[in-house]
Amino acid sequence: MPERIEHALLYIKYVDDALAEQGAGAVEGAISGISLRILARALPDGRTSVAVSLYRRVHRMRASGKAFHYWTSEKLTSMARTKKDLVVLREIDRRTGKSTTRHVFSETVVESWIHGLSGTLQLWMRSHPQARRLEGPEPEGVDNAAEQAIAAIREHIGELPNWNDRFPLLKDDRQARPAAAYLPYLDAHDHAQVAKNLFGVRAYRRPLAREVERLDISTLSWFAMFRGLVPVDWLIDAMGTTNTARGRSLMREPSLTSRQRRGIRSILRRTPQPVLRRILKEPVHQARRTLADAADCTAHRLAVTRDLDLLPEIIAARGQRRVRGSRDLEHLVRDLPAIERWHNPRGRTAQRVIQEEIYAHREMEHYNREIRLLPEGTAQVADWDLWKDEAFRVQALGLIEDRRHELMAARDRERHEREEARRLERIAKQAQRHQWALQTAALLDGREAAPGLSLVVARDAETLSRWGAMLNNCIGGYARELELDVFAAVCEADGRVRLNLQITQSHGVEQILGKNNRDAVRELGAAAQQVVDGLVAMEVSFHPDALGMDGLRLPQRTH
Repeated sequence: MPERIEHALLYIKYVDDALAEQGAGAVEGAISGISLRILARALPDGRTSVAVSLYRRVHRMRASGKAFHYWTSEKLTSMARTKKDLVVLREIDRRTGKSTTRHVFSETVVESWIHGLSGTLQLWMRSHPQARRLEGPEPEGVDNAAEQAIAAIREHIGELPNWNDRFPLLKDDRQARPAAAYLPYLDAHDHAQVAKNLFGVRAYRRPLAREVERLDISTLSWFAMFRGLVPVDWLIDAMGTTNTARGRSLMREPSLTSRQRRGIRSILRRTPQPVLRRILKEPVHQARRTLADAADCTAHRLAVTRDLDLLPEIIAARGQRRVRGSRDLEHLVRDLPAIERWHNPRGRTAQRVIQEEIYAHREMEHYNREIRLLPEGTAQVADWDLWKDEAFRVQALGLIEDRRHELMAARDRERHEREEARRLERIAKQAQRHQWALQTAALLDGREAAPGLSLVVARDAETLSRWGAMLNNCIGGYARELELDVFAAVCEADGRVRLNLQITQSHGVEQILGKNNRDAVRELGAAAQQVVDGLVAMEVSFHPDALGMDGLRLPQRTH
């Protein structure tokens, strides 16, 4: 690689030692220093670049309570002259990782970004009057130093290019798009040259030049994605059916980023021609937006991307005819296997170390809380220096794990004992209910309920099923409650069932219903009251909301 020659045009560095010496709680996140550096870099090929960066000294606290600091850059900015004699201004936001590149021309004010950084530096210096100078001029001389650096930048970079001179076909037609989109028009004096720049000299056709003159730059950039992938006649036909003419585009779509253009091109290179032809027949704004979304998941700088090398196999397996357009192609790209490419810059490494120490500190506090519950002398209380000992930490974590298993075993035993106690209590209650049901059944079975009516108690499920069929009700479904509750029927002398009763130990009579679940009065008339009175005389209680009791009254018991 050619050697880079660089020298500093401006270097300012101030630190505040008093702020860094404050207590542990006061230095977390504090800014105790600031630095502005402007470097000029020259390569043997004659090109020159200027880099401007603003750094801050940040203080942080470790989980152990010790403070440390590091220098971090907020924004990196550079200006360079390209091989095409254009000037590029690039800005990198270190917090978000986003990079922005734009071309600058003679009518652009480029000194504002340097004045903005120097203003940030001066603002910090005014708020920290005790800061001492390590490099650079005194605070009152920062403005003069910045002006001298700007003059030096102009000498190194040279005169900025003129837009109208470098883009003669685009006079008065400069839209709010990055200049990279206009590069096919660079130094071109007719649209035939633009067509050759966009689609290649061998693909040039006169109809292609006419379409290039008619369409706007954003649409032309989309069709240029297909260069070398499809016949040029397909491109001419697709461009001819597009209505987004220059100067009157109906769909003002945002420009594609360089990452999106690379991603779309990578997808199109792996797509068969029949599918590309279907995409060309779609509206430009629709296909561009769809494939831009697909490219976003294939060219991410920090996280998960997709394995595009498998795309031809996936399309072949699905069948080209079933990939009907850009939407189907996007779904195939999103379903590709993921590849993780995690970026771990220096600043994130420091954050990871802090997070690991915080987690270790929480483990130590949890250990100290747990050993307080153990008998005295069983374990040693840990401090941070002792916890950093690997052997002690392994032993302590093993002790905590054994303690956890003991607690889990104790909780399991308690749960088993509770379940066993509830089981025995349930058995005892069922035995009591069974004894009560036998005694009540013996008391009621065969007794006279009213003149001409007698009580019959069910002893088996077959009897319940037969009663349910005779009265068309659901008493047959209570077979599981036999010998726990009492199920009786009010029968005539010939055995005809007129009423069914359910009697429980806790509530007494809960249901007294006739055929089709009719109330007792509707079934027996005045004899229903005689049945109720007879049951009360036999010391059978009634639930206040028993079913089938409409029109009936409960007699008062006499003691």
